[in-house]
Amino acid sequence: MKIRTMMFLSLCVASSACLGAPAGKAKAHLDYRDYAGAEVSVVNYTNLYNWQRTGDKSVVVWTKPSTAYLLTLKNRCDALDSQVKMQIGGVDGISGKLRAGSDDVVIGQVRCRITTIQPIDLVKMKHDRHA
Repeated sequence: MKIRTMMFLSLCVASSACLGAPAGKAKAHLDYRDYAGAEVSVVNYTNLYNWQRTGDKSVVVWTKPSTAYLLTLKNRCDALDSQVKMQIGGVDGISGKLRAGSDDVVIGQVRCRITTIQPIDLVKMKHDRHA
């Protein structure tokens, strides 16, 4: 009987915590696609600053702390799940151009073709996260 009571009270506390959350804070994870601009065909970069997997066929790459792009990939790129290191354009750490339709995201030995590149409005995203 005590276990049922404890479970019921836990459920009530959890439910009231969810109901009491402000509407603006309910969406803890913002979708990068909401902040992606029009497609661009080429991006100049000096290095890969950071990256984050955003789906089976997408990844966000930062070429500077203040510049990010949503890359959509041609096929599922399961290698994004398990790898820590990634290259863009095929050469790690070298300046270049990243082209939609002809360049790859490289994870280990796996190459994933980039179909689209969209700049992300990081200023608006940051503003919305703090709103």
